[in-house]
Amino acid sequence: MLFLNKDAIQKIDQNTIQTAVKQAYKLVLNKNYNMPDRMHVPDNQNTLLLMPCFSEKFFAVKLVSVFPEAQKHGQPAVNGVMVLSDNISGQPLAVMDGAAITAERTGAVTGLGVKLLSPESIHTAGIFGAGVQGLSQARYLLFNRKIKTLYICDLQKESAISMSRTLKQEYPDVEYVITENSDKLVEKSRLIIAATTSSKPLFEATGDLVMEKIFISIGSFRPDMQEFPNSVIENADDVFVDTMFAAKESGDIAIPLKDHVITKDKIKEFAGLLEKSAISENKTIFFKSVGMALFDLTVATAIYQMARKHNIGQTLEF
Repeated sequence: MLFLNKDAIQKIDQNTIQTAVKQAYKLVLNKNYNMPDRMHVPDNQNTLLLMPCFSEKFFAVKLVSVFPEAQKHGQPAVNGVMVLSDNISGQPLAVMDGAAITAERTGAVTGLGVKLLSPESIHTAGIFGAGVQGLSQARYLLFNRKIKTLYICDLQKESAISMSRTLKQEYPDVEYVITENSDKLVEKSRLIIAATTSSKPLFEATGDLVMEKIFISIGSFRPDMQEFPNSVIENADDVFVDTMFAAKESGDIAIPLKDHVITKDKIKEFAGLLEKSAISENKTIFFKSVGMALFDLTVATAIYQMARKHNIGQTLEF
């Protein structure tokens, strides 16, 4: 059995991981997978997630803990363990750092969203949240688009500064602007990504401020969490979700539905974009990702296969 920690997982190139996310969407289209609803176990403000999924050759189970206050104790908000197994014999094949898998696959989900939803001409972007997820979002954003100015906003200014320093080493030609003014971030950015656990909208915006921008929310995973105000989804020409489960799971979709800001027939599955190629320059677009175990399965499979090929990781006796 192979053991892959965070350092081992980060040796796998971004293109491999983003291609694995695209493969997950292809499986969505042909329905060649078995993915039970994820199990949510709340414990006060903390959440435990159990996420199983099966494909023809492999199956995976990820156990994830989401503790919003973990940073106060020097820990990331998201921790977890991923187990990948053979779906023919049931043999466990690999144990992986679940938080690292989550960060990479979620970054790649956004990366593919950026690639398919935004024109190549965009040069400004903003990110809410400078934690592990925020950094991963930024990396996949910059992997897919030639951003000139990236705005970063976080409740902890030092986290935003640290993130900008890390990114500066990898993408030195980008200008990084740290701001505590959330409305300014939205005003100055053509594409806005939110990677937070906020229970209320991160900014107040009129329709004029959000028009002709691309909004991607990946942080809100409970019905009482909402990263973007209703004005975003209300003024969006297109609303996409990675899975229709988002309509129940995330406040960014559930709350506008409850408030009759939008109707369910306006919401489209992102997988359908794989069959299209045209990107509109002037549309307002909202993409909500809550993630799904199928992403974890295809990404874990790709990482496992690349690790075996390049002798990455540690072999353990089970």
